[in-house]
Amino acid sequence: MLGHFARMDGALIDKVCQPLIDWIDLHLAIDCFQVARICIDLSALAWIMSQASGSAGATPLGIQFGMIVLGLGAIKMLRTTFQGAGGGRRPNPLRAAMYTHRLACLFWLTGLLVKTTTMPAGLETLALFAVGGFATVALYVGACSKPPPRQREIRMLGEQFRLAPSN
Repeated sequence: MLGHFARMDGALIDKVCQPLIDWIDLHLAIDCFQVARICIDLSALAWIMSQASGSAGATPLGIQFGMIVLGLGAIKMLRTTFQGAGGGRRPNPLRAAMYTHRLACLFWLTGLLVKTTTMPAGLETLALFAVGGFATVALYVGACSKPPPRQREIRMLGEQFRLAPSN
């Protein structure tokens, strides 16, 4: 089963997210880590909405506030990870390091999808699904590689070419 997940995980990164990130980088000049942080911020907003809905009001206020703070703390740690991974020309370390996180998020998202389709649609259910969706997208987008620096050809004496980094 893990072999199937590894192939699906690689396909989601290489065939879906990487082309999307390359297009965003080309047209909007936003790298994969910035997109991941935007998704994490949207996930935090959805988390607040899921906890502040009417059915969540049945829990005591202290517990509800604690859940909001706990969830936002976890989301903030993930955002800090994406912020620290940006920059530099080395390969993206998060692709291999967050393999287990992506596995857990896909199982979580599947459970949230089942919950969303079997329960009456409400703000809490949809917002909780949005939390899982944005967090999963952030992990996959954050695993994309930064494109290598563009190279240009320099003509040398004797009609030889060599590659040099473009400025």
